[in-house]
Amino acid sequence: MLPHDRDARPVREAVGPIVVIGVFGVTLGVTYPLLSRMLKERGASDTEIGLNGAMTPLGMVLTALVLPALVRRFGPWRLMAASAVGSAAVLGLLAVTESLASWFLLRAVLGSCAVALFVLSETWISEASAPAHRGRLLTVYTSVLALGFCAGPVLLGLSNGSRGPALAVAVLSPLVALWPLWSAKARMPPMAAVGRLRVATLLRRLSVLLVAVLAVSVFDAVTLQFLPLYADAHGMASGEGELALAALLAGQVTLQFPLGWLADRIGGRGALLLSLTGGTLGAVLLPTAMGWGLWLWPVVAVWGGVAFAGYPLVLSILGADLDGESLLLGNTAFAVVWGIGGILGPPYAGAAMDAGGADGMPLSLALLWALALAVSAAALRPRGHSR
Repeated sequence: MLPHDRDARPVREAVGPIVVIGVFGVTLGVTYPLLSRMLKERGASDTEIGLNGAMTPLGMVLTALVLPALVRRFGPWRLMAASAVGSAAVLGLLAVTESLASWFLLRAVLGSCAVALFVLSETWISEASAPAHRGRLLTVYTSVLALGFCAGPVLLGLSNGSRGPALAVAVLSPLVALWPLWSAKARMPPMAAVGRLRVATLLRRLSVLLVAVLAVSVFDAVTLQFLPLYADAHGMASGEGELALAALLAGQVTLQFPLGWLADRIGGRGALLLSLTGGTLGAVLLPTAMGWGLWLWPVVAVWGGVAFAGYPLVLSILGADLDGESLLLGNTAFAVVWGIGGILGPPYAGAAMDAGGADGMPLSLALLWALALAVSAAALRPRGHSR
């Protein structure tokens, strides 16, 4: 349970950005599979579908580079509100636009809107949180986001092949985010007012954390794209690969908060080392676990939850060490690296599978996670709370 003491007000202040990202997570959870199916139905090749999907993380990376300047110019509230409305408008245009070239541009704009909502929500939570429960709040944030992603495929399944209801949810969900944004307008932190560090100094301080972000980003992109195909290659029945992915996402929803609680007890650095260890061991164990029958599902769920928790744990470490514009710049750097991982991760794992067979997928993840663990173990030895 979250505390109900003098820190309760900061807990309540974090509800706004958590609700914002939850409803937007539903949008993205619907959007990724829905748009791929729509392109397929319109005759696009698999290569074109893959390249079109890459435009969203590309838009995230390009926009993240200028996001701090945009915050200084327009303020965080206006940017978040504009991003929510812009997401709804882009999805509405995608529903009625036949031009493939226009789809490439629109998917990039969707990525621009997404990165603004992600980075500013994360910065908002970190600034509003008291150190005693920052880890828990940030894992609640990412758990709610994962729940939104889970809701997307469920809505598509319930729509029984009809695109209309799913499109309506995708378009309307970002607009729902306007309510918590309006309610919290007067209390939103400025995010760019104080505490700025030189970029070179900031990057040196963040270098170890950025390696961990890259590992989690590649894990997220690779498992979303390849885990069902990996299950097929191991002879699992049709549909069981999707169930394995659902188990992994369920683990992300349910297991992050316990690690956030642990981070608030032993410090974010110690919890991050445990997360990186779990991510590495899960990747190494996956080929063997594919033959464990029903035991596969809890193994994959634990792997998904423990590994993905590395991202909110990194955010909690960042929030403990930085504030003001330095915190915004740090979250922006994380968003850039996350986008890069989303772009490069699937080709990296795909090349490993081409070279070494299906098990090249978990092996490629294990190598990257082992590197992140080694770097973090050398530089992030547990030393309690940062402040």
